[in-house]
Amino acid sequence: MADQPGQSSQAAGSGPAVVIVKKKKGGDEHPHHGGAWKVAYADFVTAMMAFFLLLWLLSNTTPIQKQGIAHYFNPPNNSTEYGGGSGIMSGMSTIEADQHAAIAQPDIRQEQKESEDLAIQSREDELFQQIAQQVKQAVVNLPQLQMMLKNLVVEVTPEGLRIQLVDSADRPLFNAGTAQMYDYTKQMLAVVSSVLQKLPNGIAVGGHTDSVPYRALNPGSADYTNWELSADRAQAARRVMEKEGIPDKRIARVAGYAAQEPLLKDAPQDPKNGRISLIVLRSRKGSVAQFSSDGFTPPPGGVVVP
Repeated sequence: MADQPGQSSQAAGSGPAVVIVKKKKGGDEHPHHGGAWKVAYADFVTAMMAFFLLLWLLSNTTPIQKQGIAHYFNPPNNSTEYGGGSGIMSGMSTIEADQHAAIAQPDIRQEQKESEDLAIQSREDELFQQIAQQVKQAVVNLPQLQMMLKNLVVEVTPEGLRIQLVDSADRPLFNAGTAQMYDYTKQMLAVVSSVLQKLPNGIAVGGHTDSVPYRALNPGSADYTNWELSADRAQAARRVMEKEGIPDKRIARVAGYAAQEPLLKDAPQDPKNGRISLIVLRSRKGSVAQFSSDGFTPPPGGVVVP
């Protein structure tokens, strides 16, 4: 009779069966994960700092500065600047490359020049306001010219300070249809010239008429029109100003505008459209005269003519 398998194995052994017991050491239920989370958290904080820095740059930079920053991080390469591709025959022609060229870097010198020009213009505007007050005060101080104050129009324009002597129905500047001034017109020009005499700026003289055709008033002068009349009146004003001490080199231009620039656009035939305009031109060399209790002081270097 054959032995049972368990019995044969037990018989084959030299001693009792060995029992092996495995014991687990006690410890935390959640093992330690190491320091990987610190690295992830540091990356998150760095990304947030970069994000807020980007928001700050977007809110505190001008459009030109934004273009410069974009150009720094995306410089032009051969494919964008010249239209070439990665292959020998690929890419577009150089004629079309301008559409994809990188934006030019901002010109810092140009921005600085524009800022300086604005500063000069601001100082000139202040000076022109002072000149306007001086002209009006000079007219008021002469009793014989006080009634001409309504014929005086002074304003600051982009071109400079514009002083206009305006015609009126009861007090015209010239004899009708001629360039012959009345005495009070010459006196007005003399007063204005005395104020402008010490300024370095150039002066533009212009003559204007209303829209009534000169030939209709003087049928016998077919070749003499409002153009000639306005130009002759401007020349007459120039001669008076030079006689009163304005140097010839200060006269930048003398022109007749006929009725092309009416003062009253809705009433082109109104006598007030006939006038003499004197424009104190802005300086183009950055030199601005100063005004004090002693009068006008020319800028360093003497007279500056635009």
